Amino acid sequence: MSRYRVVLLRFLFGLFACWVLNCALGVAAERHASRLAARESIRAEQLLGHVEYLADDQREGRQPGCRGWREAGDYLAQRFAEAGMPGGGIDGGYFQPFDAKDGLKNLANNPSVSPKYRNVIARLEGSDPELKREFIIVGAHYDHVGFGSRKSSRDAPGRVHNGADDNASGTAALLELAEAFPLLPEAPRRSILLIAFDAEEIGLLGSKHWNESPTVPLPKVRYMFNLDMIGRLRDEQLTLIGWRSGAGMRRLLSEQNAVTDLKLAFPWALKGNADHFAFFSHKIPVLFFHTGLHDDYHTWRDDADRINAEGMSRVVRLLFETVCETANRDEIPRFRQQAEGETDQGRDRLLARRPRLVDRLGATWSTTVARQGGVWIQRVNADSPAQEADLRGGDRVVEVAGRRITSSHAMEGALATAPETTSMVVYRRGTAEPITLGVSLNGAPVRLGISWRTDAAEPAAVVLTHVIPETPAAWAGLQAGDRIYRLDGEDFAGEQQFAERVGTASWPLRLTVERDGKVHTVEVREQPATHSQAA
Repeated sequence: MSRYRVVLLRFLFGLFACWVLNCALGVAAERHASRLAARESIRAEQLLGHVEYLADDQREGRQPGCRGWREAGDYLAQRFAEAGMPGGGIDGGYFQPFDAKDGLKNLANNPSVSPKYRNVIARLEGSDPELKREFIIVGAHYDHVGFGSRKSSRDAPGRVHNGADDNASGTAALLELAEAFPLLPEAPRRSILLIAFDAEEIGLLGSKHWNESPTVPLPKVRYMFNLDMIGRLRDEQLTLIGWRSGAGMRRLLSEQNAVTDLKLAFPWALKGNADHFAFFSHKIPVLFFHTGLHDDYHTWRDDADRINAEGMSRVVRLLFETVCETANRDEIPRFRQQAEGETDQGRDRLLARRPRLVDRLGATWSTTVARQGGVWIQRVNADSPAQEADLRGGDRVVEVAGRRITSSHAMEGALATAPETTSMVVYRRGTAEPITLGVSLNGAPVRLGISWRTDAAEPAAVVLTHVIPETPAAWAGLQAGDRIYRLDGEDFAGEQQFAERVGTASWPLRLTVERDGKVHTVEVREQPATHSQAA
């Protein structure tokens, strides 16, 4: 083959490769735009419209058996159908009717109440030939307490309790999701069930019944998201309960939170007081979205005019992204039975596990800055590096390892990060000129100035338990409780690999850090931007 023909073929191949790449980029851009449009279709005014219907006085507080309750169920089925989502109930319909004898005794004083209840279910078929046999469930109860009773009302039995936040808000979210999912260019890989549970207020009857008589194979259910009272977002904070039941879910959530920038609260305790617990009892990981209790809870004042519709739309958009991501992943967060016994005290114990730092110098110093600058040495321990270096009580330390000492914290940070063999500059009583002392410190330096632990619920992360003041980590703004997910843009497999890479990585280090559900990149430098060495 001639040289010119080879050049021509290479040129044509290059053009073809560029065409393929451009096509791939175009498809990716189109998919991204479609997903963005689907997410943006979740709007505050539509959510509020659903809440206003469900929490109208004409719905009579949606107590099971009453006319308004039946209207609410019919409304849900109609909206699912209009959104183009098929039924996921009995015989492919939208309803799963059931009779729960345990719940009848709660309604025995009302002869008009029917003994029948109805879960309302819609189904989105997954796009993956294999994974579509697995299911993600998004649920919310749609019933409420009607006109209230002395047991169910906190202030005025006999007045209609509309339950706008509890739980017309979560139910409205299901309807917006039903409209958003069909707008995706392709359905998520796993199938999704949207379930409006009935009779939650009288014992979680709807979710218990579904688990006892599931409309899809229960072993194929991979995750359950529960929405209950998401309509009163305050101080930008969304509470996520049950995240520890699925290993790795906190990170997944936090990474999706970039689209809404909410402050996420991650309590450790998992209580059996809402529909998600029936699924957890069957070893299915769960996550409960909740914007918190308030004074209107189970009162007649829980009306639609008190809903934070804009905040609600942000919550539902975060849910949409989280469900899509979960349904599309190769691996679902692994179930953790231990979540049932974990408490917020366990979290506090994790963060309290500060390691005992090596006393590298063997001396104590004043916590206040000397008037002339530096800190005063108060005591020198026998047989310590300080004694061997001829450091004395009453010396005023102004420099350690080339760093000017401007505070007690600066002294602490300089000693923690200094090399094993270093120097100190001191002023001593009776001498006019500074004295430079050579010192051989105990132990190895702490490079970043951090200590950490691992959390079984987040195996691919480390949790900072302590940040030494005036160290690279402190200058970068890191805090105890921060979770580190990546180092220099790469994941790490546990704390051992993290420690090895921290010890050898070049300055500056780039850490992917999560705090309160917000993920950002922190650049850790060897010196602060304003640091200047002493003359």
